[in-house]
Amino acid sequence: MRSGEGPESRGRAPAGRAGSPWEHPAQLQRILVGLRVLVVDDDPDVLELFAVILMACGAEVTTTDNAREAIALATRLRPHAIVSDIAMVGEDGYWLVRELQQLPAEVLGAIPVIATTAYGREHPRARVLAAGFTEHLQKPVDPDSLCRLVARVTGV
Repeated sequence: MRSGEGPESRGRAPAGRAGSPWEHPAQLQRILVGLRVLVVDDDPDVLELFAVILMACGAEVTTTDNAREAIALATRLRPHAIVSDIAMVGEDGYWLVRELQQLPAEVLGAIPVIATTAYGREHPRARVLAAGFTEHLQKPVDPDSLCRLVARVTGV
């Protein structure tokens, strides 16, 4: 997905998730109102799920399916937080964090980056935090936990 496409423009829950927490995202607390969040994942379903969750919590969400575009979007949009998958095709989440750290502070400042992964054994918390991520979430992600973590790392 590219910015300007996808869940932020559709505003609906992903299909095929009947009976799941995604079915009723409006039940989440709107604790992220006023925050811009960039979501980076090469899985379109995950992009949509995370966008729906974060929007239900009040965030303005932009999505992208690759780390390289995430750098350009982050520079332009200056999000309050980034939620990024680690294992992506092409440049991965570790590459993204390294590139963000190399940007001058006046360009981005210190944007918290939350790592998400379905491969917890391959990407243990200590390794992820040592690489420069602010936090680490194991997939599947609980919707309330995602919103609360974004709130915590942004100081809301």
